[in-house]
Amino acid sequence: MLVYDMRALAVHFSPPAGSEDRARRVVSIAELIGMITQAQRQTGSKWKRYYLAHRERELARQKAYRAAHRERVQQYNQHYYRSRKRRRTAAPGQAVLVQEAAKCST
Repeated sequence: MLVYDMRALAVHFSPPAGSEDRARRVVSIAELIGMITQAQRQTGSKWKRYYLAHRERELARQKAYRAAHRERVQQYNQHYYRSRKRRRTAAPGQAVLVQEAAKCST
């Protein structure tokens, strides 16, 4: 018999010692998994609980937007990676050549 201790948030194969006075509930494994995830969601900070509760909905929204606007996402990615490449400094070999040329010209 599986027992879910709601106070300790743990699953046991038999009732733990000293738990005779605690409330028990007989559930299926699927319901037990749902109860465990719900209890884990309730522990933690407020933003994390909100994030976990709305994560699936947000991922579905992003997936639908990306499927509907493939060209806009592709264009955004091109601009993003192009600007990152421009921000990168020159290769070390090129920087040395520029410095040497500057020294020779003075």
